[in-house]
This record gives sequence, C-alpha cells and structure tokens, in this order.
Amino acid sequence: MRFNLRVVLVGLVALVAAGLFLPGLAKGLWFAPTVAGGGEKFVTLVIDYGSSSGLPVKSFDLDGLPPTTKGWDLFAAAGLKVQGTDQFPSGFVCRINNWPTKATQDCADTPSFQEGHWAYFVTNARMGHGWLLSGQGAAAHEPDCAGYEGWSWVGAGQEAQPPRFQTLMRGCQ
Repeated sequence: MRFNLRVVLVGLVALVAAGLFLPGLAKGLWFAPTVAGGGEKFVTLVIDYGSSSGLPVKSFDLDGLPPTTKGWDLFAAAGLKVQGTDQFPSGFVCRINNWPTKATQDCADTPSFQEGHWAYFVTNARMGHGWLLSGQGAAAHEPDCAGYEGWSWVGAGQEAQPPRFQTLMRGCQ
C-alpha cells in the first residue's frame, strides 16, 4: 500500500497544529496555581485522621514554599504539630496534632501493625487523579509543585487507604 505524500504532509501538519492547541486546552482543564519568580512551590497537604476518629479530613493549601521543601516541612508550614518516634524523631510520623492519643500510642518505638500507624501518600498531575503510597519517607521526599501530600491514619489491623480527599489535575505556571 502506497501513501500519497500530500496526505502524509497534511497529516503531519494536523498533528503539529494539534500539539500547539492541546496545551491551551489542557490549561483550561487544569487548576494551575501561579508560582512566584523565585521558584517557590504550591502544595496541598491533606490529613485524614480515619473515619473511626470522628475528626474531619483537613487540607492545607501551602503557597510560596522554597524549592528544597521536604514533605516533613509541610507540617510546620501548615501550623501542625507532628511527633516522630523516639527511634526516628524526624523520620517516622507517630502523631499528628495529638492523633492518635498518647493512651493509644506512646511513640517510644515504631508502631506495630496491631497498634495502627500513619500512611504517607503522594500525587501530582503526572500521576493522574489517584493517590500513591509513597516509597520514600517525608524527611527525604521533595513534593512536586502543585502536588498533593497526604497522611492517612491506618487503624489497628487495617490496610492502608488513601486520604478521603478528591485531588484536582493541576500544574504550575
């Protein structure tokens, strides 16, 4: 089968034109926070205390974060109190804003599956709409601009579930 050169050229021009048009279309579909000239980031931090806690899911839109911001730094930026374990004071989240209570967990060591724990999730525009359980700790992870960082309480003996929070497709400008 032979292709007509004119048909192929028209097809290539159409693809190039579509490529120029699609970023504008995508921009209209995404929420795109403006990022200041100094390379600052915009990140949303989500805290899901678990349905059995009776506490609402909270989100914090954090703007103007330095480019070197780590996931652990988001707690301070949001005005949240975070406590690590005695073993890993800034590497393992044991308690966020006094949850779980001291009676439930003493934070002396890394909690067992039977005690419950915090799970760390991330997502951004490249990942799509869903949350991904982070393979890296918050002290080392650098959030993506316009990304989401989520913490979800996993009750004793339960499987980790992502935060109950709907993310938006968005990017930085």
